[in-house]
Amino acid sequence: FLAALANTAGFFVAFPFAGRGGVEQYLTAVNNSLALIGAALLLEGALQFRGHLSPRRWRFGLLLIPLFIAVAWVFRLDPVARHLAHDVLSAPLMLAVALVMVWRTNGPAFRVYGLAALFPALVGLVLLYRGWWALRVTLDPSLSIDAPRAIAFLVVMLCLMGWTFGITVACYFRAHLSTLQLAIEDVLTGLPNRRYIDETLRRTLRRAKRHAEHFAVLLVDLNDFKQVNDRFGHQAGDALLVEVARRLRGFLREADFAGRLGGDEFLVIVHGVGDGVSARSARERLRAALDGPLEVCGEPVAVRVAVGVALWPAQGESADALMRVADADMYVDKTGHS
Repeated sequence: FLAALANTAGFFVAFPFAGRGGVEQYLTAVNNSLALIGAALLLEGALQFRGHLSPRRWRFGLLLIPLFIAVAWVFRLDPVARHLAHDVLSAPLMLAVALVMVWRTNGPAFRVYGLAALFPALVGLVLLYRGWWALRVTLDPSLSIDAPRAIAFLVVMLCLMGWTFGITVACYFRAHLSTLQLAIEDVLTGLPNRRYIDETLRRTLRRAKRHAEHFAVLLVDLNDFKQVNDRFGHQAGDALLVEVARRLRGFLREADFAGRLGGDEFLVIVHGVGDGVSARSARERLRAALDGPLEVCGEPVAVRVAVGVALWPAQGESADALMRVADADMYVDKTGHS
């Protein structure tokens, strides 16, 4: 918004006075200053939009403002030098905006963010062209800067409209992703929720039946979780759940899966577990990863979990059957460790 405001303000300040002698040179300097500041703000906006936040970057950006004003003022009387200086500064900023928008994206995100990136990339390329032409004019005064200047003006105006459309689509796409994420993600822990767990378990069963891939379902329950809530409050209980989720992520291998069923119960799918020995090993590895002290409200709390295991297909061939076996085994484990 600030970038668009700076560019628009610069245009409307300078345009009515075009060709009016002494006034024009000063308003042109104002216009170029605002255009350079607008390009820098556009880059900052793109960085923030993609999640690259940095308070220190603002201080660096503020240092650029006097530079932009000085450049616009020094070259206000020479159109060719003015375009050259402006484009040398603006073109890299616009190309950087395009790069930031598509950085580390793929699939649908690349296509959506790429649409937004297309327009600043075009502006950057056109400014490079105009800057290159301005350099040629300084070497050969018989050439004219008028045609490249007109082309650049037209492209910039069209690309400003295109950028507005592209960033609107990108905002809608990100909002849509956030909505989808909320539908499958547990808000507190960030792990998949019950809905996504059920879907993943169904997919895992279909793949296992198709390829005869053994796997185990492990149910995890926190021992004495109610006492933590009663003693320290629900905020402490939430902190405990978040820490358990963090430890769960550390336990998972690339092909494994974990989600929060609800309350203090979690589900883990571990692939490559096909017999009792490997099941016991998976249980103890998971217990070792989750058990351990945690500081809550300045006091140490011992995290202890009960783990139930069910093997596919030996102990169940459906999701319900596996859940029943794992739940019963978890109860046995809980009573045995209480």
